[in-house]
Amino acid sequence: MKYVVSGGATLSFADGSKFELSQGIHDSSSFPKEVKDHWAFKAYARPIDKSDLANEQSTEDLTASLVLLAEENNTLKAQLAAHEKTITDQGNEITDLKAQLAAAQAASAGNADATDKADTTGGDAKNAKKQQASN
Repeated sequence: MKYVVSGGATLSFADGSKFELSQGIHDSSSFPKEVKDHWAFKAYARPIDKSDLANEQSTEDLTASLVLLAEENNTLKAQLAAHEKTITDQGNEITDLKAQLAAAQAASAGNADATDKADTTGGDAKNAKKQQASN
């Protein structure tokens, strides 16, 4: 038989000896007969059957899983925050690059307009070869 001890306690006996109960699940062999017969033993320890033991172990397993999942969740939250910062930084960089591109295109278009206005010969005339007059 197994016992579940709900809280730690110290049992004192008439002969002056003491027995320390620690919280958790213990086999009946962990407790001497005089400890099991102590008047306060039943207040701190209760016998459990196999289904209770399975429930206790399931609860312990779930608690351990919960701790692991909470740690993983915190790690993923930190990764998410880092990724969101990267996305924001890249969005800002794209905005800056678009502004630079627009400024460069405007400057390039301004130079092309100035070149077009300076060209008064019209079309390909400035590149045309002079033909010799025939006699």
